[in-house]
Amino acid sequence: MNSWEFLNANIWIMIFIALPMSFGLLFLTIWATILLIKTQKLFISTKWIQVKPEDPKLPLIDHIVRDKLVYGQLHLLRDHFSAHVACVISLHNGGKFNNGLSVQKWTLTHDCAADGHITFYNKGLKFKEQLVSQSEWIVECITKDEFFFSVDSMEESSAWRREFVRNAIQHAFLRLVETDDNPELVIGLFFRHEKSEEDFIFNKHIIREYSDRISSILKTGADQTWQEN
Repeated sequence: MNSWEFLNANIWIMIFIALPMSFGLLFLTIWATILLIKTQKLFISTKWIQVKPEDPKLPLIDHIVRDKLVYGQLHLLRDHFSAHVACVISLHNGGKFNNGLSVQKWTLTHDCAADGHITFYNKGLKFKEQLVSQSEWIVECITKDEFFFSVDSMEESSAWRREFVRNAIQHAFLRLVETDDNPELVIGLFFRHEKSEEDFIFNKHIIREYSDRISSILKTGADQTWQEN
């Protein structure tokens, strides 16, 4: 029997048995490969497929402890400089428009005030999701890494001048925190009494140390070493 006669004699066996077995084996191979990728948390990125392991979610208690540590550092920083308000301003992407352009925004995420004072009026509205480009004092800090300003020196037409006057703010010192040259946070000290830039000449390293510490806490979460300090 030659090969042609063998094929004719066994054609139905190949159709109903061999082909389903081949497809079944192929399916099992693909399924096992996908399972292996998910199990081993591999990252595969090609033109057609991208499988990425999910980032672990931080437990709620860790969020609470982390924020308490940040507030503790802010309180110490505010107290050291006798500021009326100390705050963390987080810089973030504000989304993209239909034309592909993206906008950068900032939001006040943590703050504390001296006894008998409040931080800012309507802070949930006025100090949230604000455009960086329309906040000249934030722009100056990002450009210069640190920025001291007096509210009286701001433009009369500035909406932020009116907002600071409404909150009785007279002066402020801002410190930028970057990670890999990427602007991340602005730590702010605000004063409701007279203050000059000379008051910070010999103390800028203290603001820098607290700023870096706050940034580290926010990135890494609760850490026993911060609690011990």
